[in-house]
Amino acid sequence: MTMGTIRRLAADIFGIGENRVRIKPDGAKEAEKAMTRADIRDLIQKGIITKVPVKGRRTKERRKRKTPGSRRGTSKTRSGGKEAWMDKVRSQRRFLFQLLEEGALEKARKRMIYMRIKSGLFRSKRAMLAYLKEAGMVKQDFEPKKQEWKPKAKATGQARPAGQQPTAGSRPAAGAAGASAKRPEQKPAMKPASARKEG
Repeated sequence: MTMGTIRRLAADIFGIGENRVRIKPDGAKEAEKAMTRADIRDLIQKGIITKVPVKGRRTKERRKRKTPGSRRGTSKTRSGGKEAWMDKVRSQRRFLFQLLEEGALEKARKRMIYMRIKSGLFRSKRAMLAYLKEAGMVKQDFEPKKQEWKPKAKATGQARPAGQQPTAGSRPAAGAAGASAKRPEQKPAMKPASARKEG
C-alpha cells in the first residue's frame, strides 16, 4: 500500500484532513505492509500514525469598525428595527397623554388608542391625529401645543422655595445649648461580669 493511500485512509478514520496525518519515519516500512483499514487502525494504536493537534482558533470576535469611512446609510437605517419601533411608540404615547391633559380626547378612549399604538397602527403622530379627527374623537380644528424642552434644574446655592425640606448639607449648625438640650441622657456604662459577681 502506498503512502498516499495510507495517509488517505488514516485521514478518513481520524475524520480530519490528509495534511494533519503524520507517519513516523522509523515505522514507514511497517506502514507499507498494511493492506486493510484494520491494519491502519493497528498502526494508529501503536502510535506509528498520528494526527497533528489543532492550533488554537480565535474565539474573540473582531472589533467592528464604526469610523465614518465604514458607515453605510443614515443613523435611522443603521439602527435596528426594535429601536425604531420603540422611538415611534414612545413618541405616540407621549402625544396620547398630551391629548388627555389638554382635554382634546376623552379618558374613556385612552385604552383603545393605547392598544392601537402598541399594535403599530399609526405610522406617525400626524397620522394618529388625522385618524382621531376622522373618527370624531378629536375636534377638526384642534391643534396640539408644542412641547417645550426644559433642561434639568441644577443644584445651586440659592435659597430654596418655601415648604421645601432642607437637605442634609443645608441644615444650620445647632448651638451648644440647643444640642445638649436635644441630646438624650447617656446611660451609665455597665460593669463587667467579673465585677458584678464580686459586688
